[in-house]
Amino acid sequence: MTEAAYRTTPEDVEGLRTHGWTEPQIAEAVYITAMFAFFNRVADAFGIAPQGYLELNAVTK
Repeated sequence: MTEAAYRTTPEDVEGLRTHGWTEPQIAEAVYITAMFAFFNRVADAFGIAPQGYLELNAVTK
């Protein structure tokens, strides 16, 4: 979805329903994916460096 949202079809969404996803769950997945794509693009546009969250997560595990 994040690379080619225009290719998402009703059949794709129906596949999620078939696997037990509810409408609110599907909507939330779309919103979260779109939000992360937006934030990543804004961070890239402003040249914001990664904050080290991956490294921090590895230390705390």
